[in-house]
Amino acid sequence: MLHLKKIAFIGGIAAILGITGCSTWGHHDDARSAGRIVDDKRITSEVKDRLASEPVFKYNDVDVKTFDGVVQLNGFVATNEQKQHAANIAQNVQGVSRIVNGITVHEMTTPTGRTWGTNQPQSQAPTTDQMNQNPPVTNQ
Repeated sequence: MLHLKKIAFIGGIAAILGITGCSTWGHHDDARSAGRIVDDKRITSEVKDRLASEPVFKYNDVDVKTFDGVVQLNGFVATNEQKQHAANIAQNVQGVSRIVNGITVHEMTTPTGRTWGTNQPQSQAPTTDQMNQNPPVTNQ
């Protein structure tokens, strides 16, 4: 009888530990210290601010997330140059250990919905003068 009570007691403890362990499974913030969480929030905020204040390129469609010093960029830009520039901006923020650049370059269209001609390299956005010299090609 005493042997059965020990087995039941050990089984109960194992069940409690199993349930408690499952409730924390997948909580990534538990793996980071409070200081690391604060640092990640600061990094995210600073990268977003720098992208928003960029005088040449606009990064309205770029999302920034940081986990353990790794900055992930997602969203859309018009050129490869913009994509690389966004990564450079993020890399220059203090505390960033690595950049995961998931930004997608999408084809540039004019306000009329026409696509800029294919003779332009994707890495270089057309200037106003270029667009006036070579009108956009209509998609058909």
